[in-house]
Amino acid sequence: MSEGYDPVAWDRLRRQWGLTVLTAISVAIVGYLFLSDWWTRRHGIQWTATAGIVLTYELWLLWRYLGQNRCESAGLLLDSLGIATAATLARGLLTAAVAGFIVLPEPTGRAAWLPAGLYVVAVALDRVDGRLARQYGETTMLGAKLDLEFDGLSLLVAGLLGIVYGTLPVWYLAVGLARPAFVIGRSLHRRRGGTVGSIPPSTVRRPLTGVQMVVCSVALVPIVPPTVSTALATVAMIPFVGVFARDFHSVVQGE
Repeated sequence: MSEGYDPVAWDRLRRQWGLTVLTAISVAIVGYLFLSDWWTRRHGIQWTATAGIVLTYELWLLWRYLGQNRCESAGLLLDSLGIATAATLARGLLTAAVAGFIVLPEPTGRAAWLPAGLYVVAVALDRVDGRLARQYGETTMLGAKLDLEFDGLSLLVAGLLGIVYGTLPVWYLAVGLARPAFVIGRSLHRRRGGTVGSIPPSTVRRPLTGVQMVVCSVALVPIVPPTVSTALATVAMIPFVGVFARDFHSVVQGE
């Protein structure tokens, strides 16, 4: 933190983090009131508790990497999160809202479209935040880190919800667990004294992640038959899991 340290910038960033916390709490309260009136108070509590766990994790990630709000590793600390990171954080809020439905009965009628709608907007924001960062010159290490973490979290949440709804096969959970398994496996390998290399460059990693988001979006749409979404997910997950396995092998081999 000492490199490029700016106490004024740090103070402003902490205030913006606090504002993000208040926004997250407000979203949780609105969700609770909405679901308590829509279904039962117990459902509202369950949704809020589950969404709150995801929100807490996302806010912890933001706090942990706040010092990386720089355009480069040795650059000065920027005093504003910027519009691009704000879009990424909005995506995180929507992901948390979707997560709350995992513990609830599957909604029916028009309400059945709500989880899919929330997730599709989150996916759309994933397409937008990078463009905003480049357009406004706000490409930061913090934004890149949050984008990567939220990608993995988004696939895990949507995959779990699809499995609960019966529109995704159980084996599709391998997609959502790929990044956690990669991070944990790399850490354990390092602790055992193994050599850890860097992730090899890839032109397909990002597109494959986008494909999985589309698969999850399709699976959550109420009118899509489970047989269709299951077949689509099974085919789409094979190259995705394969790339992650290749990356893990390269990292633990120190290549």
